[in-house]
Amino acid sequence: MACYILLFIAGLILVVFIVGLCLPKERVVICQTTLNAPPENVYNIVTDNDNWHYRKSIQELRIVDRNGGAEKWVETSADGTTIDFATREKIPYSFYSFDMESKLFKGYWTADIKEIAGGKTLFTATEYIQVKNPVIKVLSYLFFDIKKLMADYQNDLMLEIEKRNSK
Repeated sequence: MACYILLFIAGLILVVFIVGLCLPKERVVICQTTLNAPPENVYNIVTDNDNWHYRKSIQELRIVDRNGGAEKWVETSADGTTIDFATREKIPYSFYSFDMESKLFKGYWTADIKEIAGGKTLFTATEYIQVKNPVIKVLSYLFFDIKKLMADYQNDLMLEIEKRNSK
């Protein structure tokens, strides 16, 4: 009986592995919101890694290198997950991107920042994730809601803008 259980588990792992190999190499998630601030203000908040405390999902952010406008930093999430980041590109007030990598994935994130009517900003973030292990890739589709994480970040950003606007 134990032999059948082991065969079943091995077969299940093999199926999950094959499904992981068949899934797209990269997950791409886009999240967009309108912010009640001009693009310059939004850009300055988003790119300021010294003032990260408004982000509820972050326990710690430590800058490890600065080279002009480019930075390398490490974030530790509330659940203890550590992710390394590095500035990819900055175009003042309109675009920002960075690379990211952890033990389980690598990828990059972009933010398009566009002025719209009424002095507001259309903020569009896109996250590109490649999960390193095919089994973990399957699990990431089931248990890692990138869209929710991005929406939570944008909500934190909106609350920070509202706080600054009320001063």
